[in-house]
Amino acid sequence: MQGWRGIIPFRTGGLNMSDYIIETKNLTKQYGTQKSVADLNLHVEKGKIYGLLGRNGAGKTTTMKMLLGLTQPTSGEVRIWGKPLKGNEKKILPRIGSLIESPGFYPNLTGTENLRIFATLRGIPNNHAIKDALDFVGLPYKDKKLFSQYSLGMKQRLAIALAIMHDPELLILDEPTNGLDPIGIAEVRSFIRELCDARGKTILISSHILSEISLLADDYGIIDHGALLEEESLVKLEQKSSRHIRFIVSDTAQAARILERNFHESQFSIQDDHNLRLNNLDVSVGEIVTAFVENGLVVSEAHTCEESLEDYFKRVTGGEGIA
Repeated sequence: MQGWRGIIPFRTGGLNMSDYIIETKNLTKQYGTQKSVADLNLHVEKGKIYGLLGRNGAGKTTTMKMLLGLTQPTSGEVRIWGKPLKGNEKKILPRIGSLIESPGFYPNLTGTENLRIFATLRGIPNNHAIKDALDFVGLPYKDKKLFSQYSLGMKQRLAIALAIMHDPELLILDEPTNGLDPIGIAEVRSFIRELCDARGKTILISSHILSEISLLADDYGIIDHGALLEEESLVKLEQKSSRHIRFIVSDTAQAARILERNFHESQFSIQDDHNLRLNNLDVSVGEIVTAFVENGLVVSEAHTCEESLEDYFKRVTGGEGIA
């Protein structure tokens, strides 16, 4: 599947460069001879949720760390709000909230106490920000439960509270539902959607779980072995996952001749001696089956098939797909 690599549609859609909250140009991170991220060109639009999809080890976390200045790129550029990140960190980074791996919370302190320490370090002036953040994620304010006694779901909610406590315009969240049970995943998904829809945040979220991110994101980037294979909206990706009519017949060569002669049809492919795939969905399946039978073919099966989004991702990434 090497032909997919580097062939990324530039989705301007009439947008100016300033309409991209995040834009990267040939962003690359190399360790020795190994490229963890290779010539990455991301375009994250204002007010949307962008899902960065890829298997574990695909380069998602490294990309997000470069976007936050936590690791320096080998080459390429990060632009946020139209300005280069390098040299503008003090102006740009305070406007971003992030969740990268597990925050360093103190186990012997409560959630409120932990957030108060971070608020002091960040210069957040009052306790209203802490209370508002905890209220948003459904955690109590000034309770006595220590962080070490929190469930995994509560720890993840506290991490989200930390990310939004200073009311950032942009959120960068690395696998925020990782390890959670279905209820916890649904809760986090609800928080993220509300942050975008009700509070106007732009959100970049990474995941290796297609079924979850497909319920959340507006736009997608598919990353594999450090390379961005595809960048599209969900609508466009669903359009690309093809629908077709599958025929199982006694002789596909003869079936092909009938399609060409009787129906002037060329949008088909022969899979093997018995399987034929017709990509034109505007034809009458009944008429084609009748013509096959009248010409002596045995038709075992004829039905419309739809390639799922997961099937499409498997095809793009070379067969392995995303969980």
